[in-house]
Amino acid sequence: MAGQAVYSNKLLYLILMLYFILFLFELILLFFLSKRLINSLSRLIYRFTGSHKIVVHTLAIIFLPGTIFHELAHLLFAGIMFVPVGEMNVIPEIEEKGVRLGNVQIGKTDPIRRAIVGVAPIIFGMVLILSALYFIQSQNQHIWWQIILVLYLVFEIGNTMFSSRKDLEGVIVFGAMFLTASIILFIALHFLSPTVLQSIWNYINSLNLEFMVNFLKLANLYLIAPIALDLLIIFLTATCAPGRNRTRTAGSEDQYSIR
Repeated sequence: MAGQAVYSNKLLYLILMLYFILFLFELILLFFLSKRLINSLSRLIYRFTGSHKIVVHTLAIIFLPGTIFHELAHLLFAGIMFVPVGEMNVIPEIEEKGVRLGNVQIGKTDPIRRAIVGVAPIIFGMVLILSALYFIQSQNQHIWWQIILVLYLVFEIGNTMFSSRKDLEGVIVFGAMFLTASIILFIALHFLSPTVLQSIWNYINSLNLEFMVNFLKLANLYLIAPIALDLLIIFLTATCAPGRNRTRTAGSEDQYSIR
C-alpha cells in the first residue's frame, strides 16, 4: 500500500507539472495573441477611416473597461503593499513605440514590492477570468446575456492584463534574487539541517495534490476561451482587411500597440 501511495504521488506530481507547463504555454500564447489582436484591429479601423486619431480613440473605447481594470489592479496592490501612488489616467496617449491607453504613477520602492505591483494585473486578471468562467460553467441553466457578459469580460481582461515593460521593472531582479536565495537555502538545509528539509518535503507530500491537479486542469480548459476569441477576431479582421505591403513607414497603421 505504501508503494502504491508513493507511485500515486509521483504520478500526480508528473501530471501537475504537465498541467502547469501547459498553463504557462497558454498564458504566453495569449500574450502574443493579444498583441496580434491590437495590430489586426488597428489595421481594420485604419483601412475604413484612414485616420490615426480615430484608430487611437476607437482602441481606447474598445479596451476602456480592461484599461480601468489594469490600472486599478496596480492601484489596489500598491495600496496593499503600502507603496505610494500618484494619479491614475485612462486617457489615451500616442507615444513613439505605441499607444498608451492608461497609466498610474507608482512611487519608488524595493524590488520585491515593485515586482508584485507590476504583475498585479496578471494575478488579478487570472483570478477574475477563472472565476467568471467557473461561474458560467457551474450554472445549471445558461442565460444568453450571462454568457455574452462573461465572454466580454474574458475578452477585455485577457487582452489588457499583461504588464508593459515599465510595469515589469524589478521583476527580473526579484526573480533572480528569489532563485538565488532558494538555491542557497536548499544547499544550506541539505548540509546543515537535513531533518528540516525532510520535514518540508513531508509537508509538500501531505498537500492535496488532486485538488491542485483539478484546479490547473480547469484553468487550462478555461483559458481556451480567451485564446479562441482572439483567434476568431484575428481571423475575421484578416478576412475583412487583408494584409498589404509589410514595409513599415512612419505613421503606418501597423505601428499600434497597447502599452
